[in-house]
Amino acid sequence: MNSQATASRSAWLWGAAFLLGMFGTGFAARWFDLPPVPSMLVMFPPLLLAVPFMRATERAQAASGALSPATRRYNRRGMVWTFSYVLLLAVAVIGAKSLQAQGPLLWVLAVLPALPILYLVWTMARYLIEEQDEYLRMKVVNASLMATGLLLALATVWGFLETFGLVPHVPGWAALPVWAIGLGLGTAINRWRDR
Repeated sequence: MNSQATASRSAWLWGAAFLLGMFGTGFAARWFDLPPVPSMLVMFPPLLLAVPFMRATERAQAASGALSPATRRYNRRGMVWTFSYVLLLAVAVIGAKSLQAQGPLLWVLAVLPALPILYLVWTMARYLIEEQDEYLRMKVVNASLMATGLLLALATVWGFLETFGLVPHVPGWAALPVWAIGLGLGTAINRWRDR
């Protein structure tokens, strides 16, 4: 097995471990009906799997010649927004419960987890500006368009099903995980096409 295939396999394994860890602990927290604070605390250990996942992804990108300086900066910024999101979500949930927040404080706490998402949007825009390799930039744009298409399709179908009372309401923040899954699928499709 060559180094590129080994690096790619390692990235897939760490990615699967990260997703299983995050979704597994989330489902377990729901299954055992954990209160918000313990639910947030059990999410931190699997979140740490994002670090070896990013490193394995960078090794795979380097092995395939797709690790540019702009990509490396994008990956680092991605880690910042990932950890910031989880941290600020925990602060918001725990703060709202423990302080029994109301009024302006509740508004601030409610918006707090959205701030890293705004940073994510800026991070993606920065990458598209900084990336000098047109092919690498096109691959990221293509994966982003696939993610956006998936999100739009699911939101539209779900919205009509909800309008007709066939499915429950899904909060707007669910758009980010759906889009992120779509981005991962788009990236995987790009890699499959490059074979």
